[in-house]
Amino acid sequence: MEVMRLALAQLRSNLYDKDNNLYRIAQTVEIAKVEQDADYVLFPELYLTGYTLNDKVASLAEPINGKSIQRIQEIAHQHSTGIIVGFPEKDGHKVYNTAIFIDKNGEIIGTYRKTHLYDYEKQWFSAGNSCPVFNTPFGKIALMVTYDMEFPETSRIYAQKGAQLILVLAANMVPYQTYQNVFLRARAMENHMFIALSNKVGLEGDHIFFGESEVIHPTGKVIYRSFNNEDITTVEIDLLQTNNAKGLLDYVSNRRLDLYHQEGLLNPSSKKHKV
Repeated sequence: MEVMRLALAQLRSNLYDKDNNLYRIAQTVEIAKVEQDADYVLFPELYLTGYTLNDKVASLAEPINGKSIQRIQEIAHQHSTGIIVGFPEKDGHKVYNTAIFIDKNGEIIGTYRKTHLYDYEKQWFSAGNSCPVFNTPFGKIALMVTYDMEFPETSRIYAQKGAQLILVLAANMVPYQTYQNVFLRARAMENHMFIALSNKVGLEGDHIFFGESEVIHPTGKVIYRSFNNEDITTVEIDLLQTNNAKGLLDYVSNRRLDLYHQEGLLNPSSKKHKV
């Protein structure tokens, strides 16, 4: 298995302007490939349209085979570089906050729909209901979108499915820097896997996106963390290192599933506690 070269595209996006953002995707992938020899480029959450879409979500959403996604597939094929990017996905009468995974040949490996929505997002998006793991030449890779990483269950599902790396597409804003940094390290350590996150930067509406994109080793070590400016940085990740990360602290196999069942954690409706 080869060492993977992952580019983190920590960028601003132009709100509502898909054409400009597509241009920047093409420009960024070219830089990542030509100057940094990246295998994949990871973009932030909803990078295609910007994040604070509000009531424009439905009009900007596209299906998986929409013209913007087709253009991104062309970019991936042209530069022989995989692309992971966020966009509002239209499927029937529903809109999802979706991450799409495209390989270096321009083929769609799969998609992930954000499964955990906080109150603001529930006005505009439907929640996804699956946690797929994708086989790649470098190993098993899964996707999450921002808020998903704050719930331990999602990454644990991925660990049980054999994922070695989670790619997180983020739109984290001030003042939640500590949330991002702490949760990423915790998820990596408790599941013995790599986690890489690409966050937005800049001002969008009333929100300031703080960047600090990072890659975390399965031991919790910060391999790379960026600052608060636009940046394209490629990091080498050897997914075989997940095999040696457990040591004496195997948080997956040392769980007490019998206890969790007994106390109703794995089936909350079966046990109710009086408060």
